[in-house]
Amino acid sequence: MLVAYNREPMIKSLVRTLKGPSRDPRMALISRPLPRNLLDEQVLAALEIALSTDPNPDDLVETLPAALRQVTGHEYQVLDRAASDVTGAFRRSQVMIRDGAVGLWPGYAARAYPLLAPSPHTERTRAAIAAAEGSASDAPSPTNPVGKPGWAPPPARGRGESSEDVGSETE
Repeated sequence: MLVAYNREPMIKSLVRTLKGPSRDPRMALISRPLPRNLLDEQVLAALEIALSTDPNPDDLVETLPAALRQVTGHEYQVLDRAASDVTGAFRRSQVMIRDGAVGLWPGYAARAYPLLAPSPHTERTRAAIAAAEGSASDAPSPTNPVGKPGWAPPPARGRGESSEDVGSETE
């Protein structure tokens, strides 16, 4: 039985492998690897459009998606991969191009963000706990900013008192 292979993508992949990546210096702004069906020539054309819109390479995250859509007709994600040192003396601007949700695990989009947003249920629970624990004297104030029993500072000592005098009174 003769198996029919889709030869065109295989030949394109072979040619791309033999040619290697583009040696254009503008490709230093793009992190490798590229999505499977995105060619270096298309990226260079999109980079030219994006850099003509805004020549600052730090803004490629905002300008490159529209340029890629214009060149390829496909929606790609562009992620910021810029790096800099603590002193600010070194900065490398680079972006990563992704094809949609490739490489994302289930639940990636729902990771920690719902935990950061306060829900009405947690706010009601917090208010009920605070009401059950404290009295009016335990309300938040300048001397008790937390509003919890036991968090108020100790009473101030008088002028003539010292720590030794306070200890001798209890004996």
